Amino acid sequence: MTCTYTLPAHWAPALVNGDFTGLDEADEEALMRVVACENLPDPIACSDEPEFRKYHDAQPYGVLACDCLEYVFPED
Repeated sequence: MTCTYTLPAHWAPALVNGDFTGLDEADEEALMRVVACENLPDPIACSDEPEFRKYHDAQPYGVLACDCLEYVFPED
């Protein structure tokens, strides 16, 4: 089974490839909070085209409106 989260597109290199070099400290902290609190493993897929979203799954963690992708994660 899988679950889908709508998360910032600029997080893709960190989520998919483990490359955090393009993130500033605030983005990296927000990403780590989302991953830890939601208990997310590495994604198995993500959408190709970003879409601007005011409301997304990282919003409760202080992330403002931004271009987002749909990330697919395996469920435990």
